[in-house]
Amino acid sequence: MTDKLLEVKDLHISFKTYAGKVHAVRGVNFELKKGETLAIVGESGSGKSVTSNAIMRLVPQPPGIYDQGEIIFDGKNILELSEDEVAQIRGNDIAMIFQDPMTALNPTIKIGHQITEVFNIHRKDISKAEAKKRAIELLTLVGIPYPEERFEQYPHEFSGGMRQRVVIAIALAAEPKLLIADEPTTALDVTIQAQILELMKEIQQTTDTAIIFITHDLGVVANVADKVAVMYAGQIVEYGSANEIYYNPKHPYTWGLLGSMPDLDSNNEEVLYTIPGAPPNLIDPPKGDAFAPRNRFALAIDYEQEPPLFKVNDEHYVKSWLMHEDAPHIPVPEIIQNRIDRYTSQTKGDA
Repeated sequence: MTDKLLEVKDLHISFKTYAGKVHAVRGVNFELKKGETLAIVGESGSGKSVTSNAIMRLVPQPPGIYDQGEIIFDGKNILELSEDEVAQIRGNDIAMIFQDPMTALNPTIKIGHQITEVFNIHRKDISKAEAKKRAIELLTLVGIPYPEERFEQYPHEFSGGMRQRVVIAIALAAEPKLLIADEPTTALDVTIQAQILELMKEIQQTTDTAIIFITHDLGVVANVADKVAVMYAGQIVEYGSANEIYYNPKHPYTWGLLGSMPDLDSNNEEVLYTIPGAPPNLIDPPKGDAFAPRNRFALAIDYEQEPPLFKVNDEHYVKSWLMHEDAPHIPVPEIIQNRIDRYTSQTKGDA
């Protein structure tokens, strides 16, 4: 018996376009245990949302193509199931929270009915009265005040943060084993963002639901994730525990993501660390390391040969030739190290 809930193995996904075949996901591997949170982080176009959609088999075919790989959820390969079997898993065992709560909710239907509809689809044994009772309990769980009254209201009567809480309540209605949150706080202000993240953390502790958190901002998931997968050009370039990624980052791309985060504790003279250039065109992926043209520490081999995934320790893997035993030692840039030191001192202060 294993506690692994999800295993993604050598996943390759492409899209046929008029311009050519886009290789959006290229050999992605990761796993998730029950009750664990994995953050998948990267710039727009890195493949993180395509990967998360693939887990629910939501990549449209055509133009999408599952070229190779496996997605093992609860012992079953999602890619080998019939459409009816996948439909039973979606919203039931795996639920998704989308970025914009206003488009996720039907503006013409009361939010109470939108929650109870989940029970009508996935829990047909529950009576109408029981469904309403559970919906009100869910509204209470996600922090909606006066849930009995709110049950009868429409989405436009809620603020953006409250609408996102409703979306989370809908996602939790069928008691899923896995919750996928695709940029769930991007449309919210910083204060509400923090509240939603804290809410998801509390819900996970209460329900033991596994969570995959998709984001472009490493700072957002600092206190939420157990593991972090950093994606670039359709590949995972650094993977490990949250502590390893935040306090011992090894890939220059991860340094760039950490350094580009605004830091309220820094002095006014400290500038943001920027990543030069732009991600590659995945119609024709570059030879060697895809990040090499933007990597100020690139080696000659980076332009010739794709790096393997080097093992730092049992909790940390890095796809970079800088990890090779013969590579020169490149210290973490000072601006990044300063931020790591601040993170560490803040963490110790909060403990």
